[in-house]
Amino acid sequence: MTKFGVTDRFALLMVVLFYITTVIIGFFYHPRALKNQTDIQAESKMLNHIVLIKFKPDITPANLQLIADGGYSLQQINGVVDLNFTENVSPEGLNQGYTHSLTMKFATALDRDSIYLPHPIHQKFVKLFVPFTASVLVYDYWD
Repeated sequence: MTKFGVTDRFALLMVVLFYITTVIIGFFYHPRALKNQTDIQAESKMLNHIVLIKFKPDITPANLQLIADGGYSLQQINGVVDLNFTENVSPEGLNQGYTHSLTMKFATALDRDSIYLPHPIHQKFVKLFVPFTASVLVYDYWD
């Protein structure tokens, strides 16, 4: 029977550790694993949906409050991650008559296109909102 000395055991341990380390590094740095990490990062981006609003001059404060309440009701729609209805406070005077904005975030374009846009709550808000507007500008971007 062959005896294994301390040096032989140490060499065997080093070889085993080397192969285990190689397998672990290969698993995490394999091109497929790197692609999955890139996909996860891409999925973490949010789709920002901005609606700039120029109301008709004769809108009443009561109607404006009704529209704000309707805007916030959009939060009930699945897929709307964050929502804010605000008045322009910029001192620059470059708003071109747009006085309010409705901003929201979506995790995916599918949430915006297939869930939010055709949703009955959104459709009801559009019917309420549009008659009071002189102009609306919609701008979406990935953040």
